[in-house]
Amino acid sequence: MKTKLIFIALLALLLSGCVVVPVNLSYESARMLDKGQIQLQGSYARYNAVKDTSANLCNNFGFAAGYGVTEKYSIGIRYEHLDMSPAFGDIFDNEDLEDFSKITKMNYIEVNNRIRIKEDFIAIGIPAGLYLVNDVTETAEDFNSWGYFFIDPRIYFTFFAKTDVFELSIVPKAHIIAGFLGAQFIPGISLGIGLSSDLDRWAIRPEIGYDKYLSFGVGVNFNINTVK
Repeated sequence: MKTKLIFIALLALLLSGCVVVPVNLSYESARMLDKGQIQLQGSYARYNAVKDTSANLCNNFGFAAGYGVTEKYSIGIRYEHLDMSPAFGDIFDNEDLEDFSKITKMNYIEVNNRIRIKEDFIAIGIPAGLYLVNDVTETAEDFNSWGYFFIDPRIYFTFFAKTDVFELSIVPKAHIIAGFLGAQFIPGISLGIGLSSDLDRWAIRPEIGYDKYLSFGVGVNFNINTVK
C-alpha cells in the first residue's frame, strides 16, 4: 500500500505544471573535442505549439563554450535567452497560473558533461542547470527571482561522421524540470545535421526537435586548438 501511495505521489508530482518551454536543441553530435580544444557556439531557435504549428511560443538566442578535457570527456557552459511571445501565455488555462501567462523573458543556464561511448558514433550528455524568470507582471512581482532546476540527460547517435564534411545525429533525451510549481518529466528527441569543409574546425548545424513542442534552430560552431 505504501509503495502504491509513493508511486501515485511521484506521478502527481511529475505531471504537475511547469512554466517552461524546454530547451530541446543542442547543436552537437557524438563527435568529441580533442584534448585542449575549445569550442565556441552561437545559435537561434524557434519553439512552436504542436496543435497550432503557426503559434510561435518563443524565440531563443544562445551562446555556448566547451573544452576538451580528454579525448573522451568534455565540459561546457551554455546560456540561452528565451524571448516569449504572446502565444506563450495562451497555454496556461488554469486560473492559478494567470499571473505567469504574462511572462515575457526567461534565461537558461547550463553546465554540460559529455562522454564518448564509441568514437564519432555514440556519446552521452548530462547537462544540468537553471531556468530563470526575469520579467513577469506586477501582480507576480514577488516571483521575480524564481526559477526551475533541470537535468537533461541525452544520447547522441551520429552517422556519416567519417566524411568530415557531413554528419547526421539523432538525439533522444529527457527533460527533468523541478520548481516551486511542481516537476515534470518530458521525453524529447531532436534530429540535426553538421555541414562543413572540415567538421573538426567549424560547422553549421541546423536542427529540429519535438517534445511537448516543435522546435527549429541553427547553430554555428568554431573549434580552436590550444595544444600543438
